Amino acid sequence: MAASRNVAGPGVAGPHGVGADAAGAIPTRPDASGTAITGADYGTHAAPTSIGDRTDADAAGIGIADRGEAAQHWRDHGWVLVDGLVPTADIDYAVEELWNLYPRPDEFHGGAAEHRNRFVGTSHDQGHKFGKVGDDGPAFRAKQFLGHILFPYESPRLNRLQVHPDVTRFARVAMGLDDIRIYQARIWGKYTGVTNYEQPFHQDRNHNVVPDRLEPGWWNLEGFLYLSDVEPDVAPTELAGGPADAARPYVGPPAGERICAAGVRGSFLAYRPDVWHRGVDLSRPGGSRFLMSASFKPGGADWIGYDSVQPVTVGESWISFAATCTPDELALFGAPLPGHPYWTPELVGALERRYPGIDASPWRDALN
Repeated sequence: MAASRNVAGPGVAGPHGVGADAAGAIPTRPDASGTAITGADYGTHAAPTSIGDRTDADAAGIGIADRGEAAQHWRDHGWVLVDGLVPTADIDYAVEELWNLYPRPDEFHGGAAEHRNRFVGTSHDQGHKFGKVGDDGPAFRAKQFLGHILFPYESPRLNRLQVHPDVTRFARVAMGLDDIRIYQARIWGKYTGVTNYEQPFHQDRNHNVVPDRLEPGWWNLEGFLYLSDVEPDVAPTELAGGPADAARPYVGPPAGERICAAGVRGSFLAYRPDVWHRGVDLSRPGGSRFLMSASFKPGGADWIGYDSVQPVTVGESWISFAATCTPDELALFGAPLPGHPYWTPELVGALERRYPGIDASPWRDALN
């Protein structure tokens, strides 16, 4: 059995603390190679009843604050909204730098072309090519995917938030795996009036080159960390639950009530690729909504992917971020942990030169 590691990192640097750890342990589960892996924290709890039947009328109540219950709900139902997973102080401290990347909502809605052009010109549209459709009804529209800014950001605080220990620890516990990778990392901003954001229900099958294996040890966790309060009129994700037919998971969304995943900033919406979901439109005049995407896969699951950091690791944003990372945090992006046969004394020295200021002592100590 692989030994558990300390999975907590330094969090968001600054005057704010991070949430207290919860005690407990989860049972060992096999990873994709069959090796037993031990998660750390929270424990397992009985799944709450009836939460999957709640709708917009009581959307504010769908979040689960207890992290053990939240992890179990994700395993049982394929989705969960973890209420206030990241402390509000940590979110607000990082979001102070969000406006270096996006126009403030009052600026964007003030009518000045420079602010709208800034939003369109600095975001990443993912190159989606959709057929021309009208403005009414659910559809995929190219402008829905404006507002993406890829990690690493020109913001040290937001970069640290991307690996916040409360989020990475929750992912490890929910997935039942210690060895995980971040495979999708980006911020997504939306403003009322850019386009009709209403989508049809769909599953994110474009994260995998083969059919998803929907069982413990193999599944990936898709997640949105709320950077702003996501109220019912500013486009919270709408969920329809897991596959209509477990034997044929891609055959239409299940019938029944729809779930509005509204929540306060710091909440984390986690779901699996078998969950049917969709984006909805912003109806609030002057409204906006900002999320940080943080999606995780088992280590070694090369068939799952979305964003790749390797092309940008020579840039200043990544170099300054990497210099603040613990071994566990760099491992989230595929870096070998201390003690791996990859490392030699010469390579540890090269690591220090590549990322000035990094604490390389864990790698060096593991050579002895």
